Amino acid sequence: MPLIIVPPPVPPDPPRVWPKVPVPPGKRVVWVSPDGDEFPLTDGDAYTSVTGRNGFGRVVPDLVTEGTASGAARLADYRDSPRLMRIPLVISGDDPGAYLAVHRALVASTRHRRPGQVAMGRIRVELPSGQWREIGAVYHGGLDPSEDELDDLMWSRQEHPSLEFYAPDPYFVGPEQSLVWRLASERRSFFPIYPIRVASSQVGGDATITSPGDADSYPVWEITGPGTPVITNADTGQTWGFSTEVPPGETVTVDCRPPDIAPETGLTATDTAGADWWSAFEGFPALWSIPPGSTRLVATMVGATPESRLRLSYRPRYLAGW
Repeated sequence: MPLIIVPPPVPPDPPRVWPKVPVPPGKRVVWVSPDGDEFPLTDGDAYTSVTGRNGFGRVVPDLVTEGTASGAARLADYRDSPRLMRIPLVISGDDPGAYLAVHRALVASTRHRRPGQVAMGRIRVELPSGQWREIGAVYHGGLDPSEDELDDLMWSRQEHPSLEFYAPDPYFVGPEQSLVWRLASERRSFFPIYPIRVASSQVGGDATITSPGDADSYPVWEITGPGTPVITNADTGQTWGFSTEVPPGETVTVDCRPPDIAPETGLTATDTAGADWWSAFEGFPALWSIPPGSTRLVATMVGATPESRLRLSYRPRYLAGW
C-alpha cells in the first residue's frame, strides 16, 4: 500500500499592518496651586483630562443696557464677565495607595484661604509650539463626585466630570515683555529704537511698543534718576509725569495695573524704600494702558545724565486661552 504524504498546511499570511497616522501633540493644561505646585491635567499619568473642556474661549460679555422712549435699548456698557473653566478629569493610580496620594495632593492644592487674603492659583495652557498663556483662578467645584459600589471595589480610579475653576479676571496673560532705555544728556540715541536730538538739560525721544496681545495690557514703569520724567502716549495724547526730580541712583516704580489685578501695588508710585510718590505727579496722572498692536511712546526727562534709565514691563493680555 503506497504511503500518502500530506503536505504541511500553508501558514496564513501575516496580518497586514497599516501605518499609523501621526498624531500631533495636543495642548497641555496645567493647574498651578497657590503654593506653586504644578499638576499636569492632560499628560495621561495620574491625571487625565477627557473630552468636554470648556470655558477657555471668548467669554460671553455682560451687556449693560438702558431703556429708551422709542422702546429700543441703549447699550451703556460692554463688560467681559468672569470666566468659569470646566476640565473633566480622571484621577487614577497603580494601586489604592498611589491613587489616594495623587487624589489627596490635588485636593490639598485647592486651599485658597490665607490669613487676610485669597491666594490665587493659575491655569496654564501650553501649545505645541512652546507658547503659553495663563490665568489666575480658584477651585470652584467638582472634586466631590457621586460614588457607587464599583468605585469602592476598584479603589484606584475616579472620574470627576465637572471639575471647575473660577477666574475673576477673564483675560489670559502671556510672558512678561520688557524694554529698557538709556537717557543721556549728550548726543546719543534713545535706545533701543530711534536716534534723537537732545539738549543739554532735557533728553527724550519716541519709540514704538508692539503688544502681541488682543486686549489692553497694563504697564509697570521704573524710572531711575536723576531726572524729571514725562511719559506720553502719542497716539491718544494721554500723559503723566513728575513735578519732582528723581534723585540720582533712586528708582521710582509706577504701577499702572488696576488694584483688582494687582491688589498690593496697583495704581501706586513708590521708590525703593517704599515711600509714596503719588503726590509727586504733575496734576492727575493719566496712567495709560497698552492696546493691542503698535503704540508710539514719547518720553522726556529733564536733568538726565548717562546713568538715567527708563524701564517698561508688561504682560500681554488675551481674550482666550489660545
